[in-house]
Amino acid sequence: MEIGEILSDSLAYTKEAFVGKWVRWLIFIILGLPVALISILYQKEMLMSGAKPSFEHFPWVQFIALLVIGILLSFFASGYMVRIYRGTKPAPDFEYWGDLFLDGFRLLIVTFLWMLPIIVITVVVAAIAAIVFISAMGGSSGGILLIVLLLIAILVAIIAVIIVMLFATMGVIRFARTGSIREGIRFSKIREHIETIGWGKYIIALVVLFVVNFIFMLIVIIPSLIPVVGDVVSLIVSPLIMVFTARYYTLVYDLAGEPQQVTT
Repeated sequence: MEIGEILSDSLAYTKEAFVGKWVRWLIFIILGLPVALISILYQKEMLMSGAKPSFEHFPWVQFIALLVIGILLSFFASGYMVRIYRGTKPAPDFEYWGDLFLDGFRLLIVTFLWMLPIIVITVVVAAIAAIVFISAMGGSSGGILLIVLLLIAILVAIIAVIIVMLFATMGVIRFARTGSIREGIRFSKIREHIETIGWGKYIIALVVLFVVNFIFMLIVIIPSLIPVVGDVVSLIVSPLIMVFTARYYTLVYDLAGEPQQVTT
């Protein structure tokens, strides 16, 4: 399967997943509603105050409640993505909610484990930046050396982010296929899988996906400039992008061998 075929299949998969499946689409919207309401709540406070809401008067209770509910509901949406990663075709229904929640929670763990190196590097870069700032304020003679060190650290951080994203993308699908968190972060096996696909083909596939999603975002960003309306449009369109991207990743993963299809 070539990249063009992957794009066509992903689009057809997404169309089948939502066209005529209004209940499924509505469930996605409900799952994303708390996060959208957080943005709407913030914009409402800005309109009422004429500026950014003050820390003291911000509706923190509502914000925290929506945040907690949003996080919990996101596990169901993430669990749905796990089912797509497993190769389920056609798109699965929302059922066995307990398994959905558990899969979503485990996917969060896998994602967090992949993010740990980035978090550590970010902390290191921030620490170096703080030292550079303090040194500059104090007029230290070693300021130039520290600036060079900071630039090197930033470059290393960028490279690390790219590497982690390349491996994490296949890692989450490996987790979905094996059902093992450990396998989802097994660097050597994931490297072998990517080598089987071909590094060049794999990177080109991800670049194509980035361009397609960027175009999607440009379409969404125009109405997003309108308060509240943008949040509603994003809430409606986001499920399409999520399912399309999940299917695309799945087919890229299957370039290494025969797809493991699960019919529903």
